[in-house]
Amino acid sequence: MSEITGPNEAFPPAIQLNEPPRMPPPIFEPPPASAPTLRPVPFEDLEALPSFWSRVGGMFRMVFSNPMELFDRVPVTEGLGAPWRFLLLLSIPIFLILALVFFLLGMGLMFAALEQVGKGGSKALAAAMPLIFGVILLLMPLFTFLGMVIGGALNHFFLWMWGGLKPGVGASQSIRAYGYASAFIQIGGLIPYLGILVQLAGLVVIGMGLARMHKTDTWRGVCAVLTPIFLLCCCGILAAISIPAIIAATR
Repeated sequence: MSEITGPNEAFPPAIQLNEPPRMPPPIFEPPPASAPTLRPVPFEDLEALPSFWSRVGGMFRMVFSNPMELFDRVPVTEGLGAPWRFLLLLSIPIFLILALVFFLLGMGLMFAALEQVGKGGSKALAAAMPLIFGVILLLMPLFTFLGMVIGGALNHFFLWMWGGLKPGVGASQSIRAYGYASAFIQIGGLIPYLGILVQLAGLVVIGMGLARMHKTDTWRGVCAVLTPIFLLCCCGILAAISIPAIIAATR
């Protein structure tokens, strides 16, 4: 016999044929955190540090707290004027020392020339010495700019020789970084007895910073910075050996 559903029994649930499939609720994914925007080096950050001396102090605070941050923030802006001005500012003690040395040397040569009155041209030499030293001092800013450009370009070139250059960072940024870093190194070079060690350590720091800026191996940057010194030492040793041999052969 067939089963008859009683009045109190529940009917089976109706099946909806065209019901769309239920999708699982979407999982919320937070947006990826964007990298923090780097600001220019403090000496060029006129918006955050409007005062000149506050920008200079900001450079010292950044370098003594995190030297590598200098090389991270250098590529934010362009131009060689700002690093040159900062290099000139920190070169003032060196200019004063050189001025004192030139003055003392010029006075000594002038008095020595005045004592030899009988020799021709001694008075002219004595009068020309202050003028010569004054011209040299006036040309010191130009020499500073040329030293910054040549030094930074050599570091960039030798970094290329060591296979450390990466696209996106040009030679001008290497020169800018060298100008800012060498300003602090020359100040450290004035420390008695430790100046040469400070300068060597500063060159290693520049090599590490250039490697960080170009996103390459640290050893490549250090080798690029020390290669010119190694070549100069080789040339000096070769000259010290060859010149006496040449003089002995010509006798």
